[in-house]
Amino acid sequence: MAKNIKAIKCPHCGSIKKTEIKTDHFRCLNCDTEYFLDNDDINININHTPYQASVQSPIAKKNTTAVVITAILLGLTLFIVINYFTKNSSEAASTEPEKIKYDYYGGQIVYQNTNTGKAVFLRLGREGIAGKDNSIDYVNTHAVFIDPVSKKQFKDDLVFERTRRLEQYQSTFKVFKDGTIYMTYPGEKIFTVDRKNDKLVELTQSIFSKHPEMSSGIAKISLNDDYFDLMANDGKTYYYVPKVHLLTNDRDEANKAIYSTYPKNWLKFDVFSSDNLMKMTLDKTTLKPSGIDLLPDRKFFRPQLLYQDAKNLIIATYATANTDGPVMLQSLNVNTGAIIWSQPAVTFIYRSAAKCNEGFAIEYASDDDHDYISGVLIISPEGKVVSDYLIKRGE
Repeated sequence: MAKNIKAIKCPHCGSIKKTEIKTDHFRCLNCDTEYFLDNDDINININHTPYQASVQSPIAKKNTTAVVITAILLGLTLFIVINYFTKNSSEAASTEPEKIKYDYYGGQIVYQNTNTGKAVFLRLGREGIAGKDNSIDYVNTHAVFIDPVSKKQFKDDLVFERTRRLEQYQSTFKVFKDGTIYMTYPGEKIFTVDRKNDKLVELTQSIFSKHPEMSSGIAKISLNDDYFDLMANDGKTYYYVPKVHLLTNDRDEANKAIYSTYPKNWLKFDVFSSDNLMKMTLDKTTLKPSGIDLLPDRKFFRPQLLYQDAKNLIIATYATANTDGPVMLQSLNVNTGAIIWSQPAVTFIYRSAAKCNEGFAIEYASDDDHDYISGVLIISPEGKVVSDYLIKRGE
């Protein structure tokens, strides 16, 4: 039987463009429809499964190109934005002063919190501010409060911000008879320690507010037993007794004001140039102190009175006449001078001391023989070391 020759068209789109994928099986090049021919038949069977060709259609190519261009533009924009902010951040970082670790050469004291009875170790720390050339010409001064028993810092107050660095920076603390702690700061400033709230409070402006004699400002100030030695900026000198707010240039008047505030059973220990330990009492009629040698038969070597009240006396004294040798820490009976307890002699420098819940807190430091360690000893009333808050060199 003769066969008619006909063009084979895609049954889906009618295109004659095709490719043979196997015998009598074709794929339309226009719409990717697969179809095949039955033998001796003109019927076309359709298997319409579009082929996912690696070659995309013009529309798909156009969409892909648009997506790529958009992604490139977005990436470029993001790069420019990030680069801009990174550059500005770097410039800001280079102009912003770099803050470094505190140094603690500015003064410190241990005291008792009046509310809790706990010992508190107050340290003045300088936070150096480095400029572009890494020179440290300015500092932030901090008051750092530490619990020497738990060995934890619990408060850090900024006292002065960005002040000129002082090479001879050293503050002086003084505990007055009524327990008030005063502190002088370079630049002729005066502070007190709020022992209830653990805070350093500046008094420079307020303390002399009722004394026009000091209106020119403070030229010099030093702390003594219950009074200040002052020189105003106009060159005039005064004595100031803060307990009674007395400002005078008469030393006798200042002494009478001081003694008038002392209780009838006032007691004080003192050390004279002969290294005798003197027990001082006060004649309330004449307001004049007098004293007796508490231990006339004992030879002291540069004794230092660390803590005293009506019932307690703690001293530090060199063990021998060699003032480069070890120092003994002792508690003495206030009536007889008998030794209650004594710590082993060591080459320490003892500084401040205070009562606390555990007994006594005593600040110490060392030279190069102990690699400049420092810290606070907590000692029981019986003389047992309860805790040692040790600070290594540079900490």
